[in-house]
Amino acid sequence: MNELKIFSDSATYDLFFSSNWDEIRTDIDRCAAVIIDDKVFGLYGEILNIQDKKIIKIKVSEDIKTPQTALDICEEMVLAGVTRDAFIVAIGGGVVQDLVTFAASIYMRGIDWVLYPTTLLSQADSCIGGKSSINFKSWKNILGNFYTPKRIYIQSQFLETLTDDDIRSGIGEILKVFMLSGQESLERLIEQMNCYQNDSRVLESLIFESLKLKNNILEVDALDNGLRLKMNYGHSFGHALEAATHFGIPHGIAVTIGLDVANYFALKQGLIEHHLFDRLHSTLTLNLIDSDFVDFNFNEFIRALEKDKKNKQGFYGLIVPVSQGEVELKFFEMNQINNSMIREYFTKYYSANVE
Repeated sequence: MNELKIFSDSATYDLFFSSNWDEIRTDIDRCAAVIIDDKVFGLYGEILNIQDKKIIKIKVSEDIKTPQTALDICEEMVLAGVTRDAFIVAIGGGVVQDLVTFAASIYMRGIDWVLYPTTLLSQADSCIGGKSSINFKSWKNILGNFYTPKRIYIQSQFLETLTDDDIRSGIGEILKVFMLSGQESLERLIEQMNCYQNDSRVLESLIFESLKLKNNILEVDALDNGLRLKMNYGHSFGHALEAATHFGIPHGIAVTIGLDVANYFALKQGLIEHHLFDRLHSTLTLNLIDSDFVDFNFNEFIRALEKDKKNKQGFYGLIVPVSQGEVELKFFEMNQINNSMIREYFTKYYSANVE
């Protein structure tokens, strides 16, 4: 479990699993700049020993995942003297990854970069695929491109300082990958969900298996034109929930709830049987606690859902289950009947006020 060859549209690149700091210190010594989450720097700055002139710190929040922040990073790279033949290092979670992917792709028409993901969510899912997603005005993830790093290191020690919410947010994306990857993967996930909290080796195994399953999809569809769209399972509803709660719910937790909504909607549409919904629901709820449920306005939720990138004129484009471990992109009319099915989920299963 030391290395994976990750597929992209042009060439493969390497992902390494590491349990020491030697590789990252070497990259930091050789690189032209280090773009790092301010919180991560506070926790690991002394261990990483980064020269002051190389540091570009980012105070991470969903609000700063914008084109302007990416341009600010470009400005900092100019001031740091980053040249086209140099490379930069990104250290952080999904927000840092999105911003650096975008900034590295446009700086001097593209420079090399190396990624050290620091959250479970980014280590188990978003670190591979080379996709940036940038918010613009009120639209979430509406801008972006593909620009892969030269290599990725999964440093397991970063997970030691994550909160329980951070871990559960990462588990949300792991749930997604396993649930869309066939019956065997789903059975394996259900077995492991009850024991990962007490055995770090199980968590490391989940990360490796999640990346391997996603990489199988990247090999077929690196540019998100077909099969890879299945990776958006749970995200249409999850993103709408994030917007309606004004990001009061962590991304991976919103995805966990979004998966449950998608499954219930598939049940109401006659695509899956009740016993499968119940089995998936009982697995997903293992990743949820009462405080995850935040009050929101249902009309605001629907307005956000209507802006999803997979939609067509007058139709929701939703990834929904069609059997155990199998999902498909299907289109459903934006009407009161379908909206009522979605609302019914929140009435039955969502433990907070929905106006």
